[in-house]
Amino acid sequence: MLGDAYNGNGEYERSDAAYEAVLANDPDNAAVLNNYSYFLSLRKQKLEKARQMSKRLVELHPDNASYLDTHAWVLYMLKDYKEARKHLEVAAKSGDNGTILEHYGDVLYKLGEAEKAVEMWMRAKKAGETTDTIDKKIAQRKLLE
Repeated sequence: MLGDAYNGNGEYERSDAAYEAVLANDPDNAAVLNNYSYFLSLRKQKLEKARQMSKRLVELHPDNASYLDTHAWVLYMLKDYKEARKHLEVAAKSGDNGTILEHYGDVLYKLGEAEKAVEMWMRAKKAGETTDTIDKKIAQRKLLE
């Protein structure tokens, strides 16, 4: 929780240190593996470390849609769109989660499937919990980064 709080305040060194302290004692802590790897991906930092942590997370919890999404988003940041798609396809089947569906749309767009991407973005918007660019993505029918 301390790592999350520091991250939220933009104190990334302290955040990383808090996560590392937990992982030193509990290397399979799912909450830390998930949040730490996802926040690193959003910051586009230590992406290989994030990949290793999110991969371990999915190995431990292969049916958890949120964890699959985290791993897929790390892969997305590493530009491994094909592998990201595999995980998002599974995660998207678990229900309508706006974040997962939007991420899936982003990956589809990167793979050249713009029509399917727009469909996912529309589903994501309906589900809620999307980025503030979802309407523009749908209207412009393109990924906005």
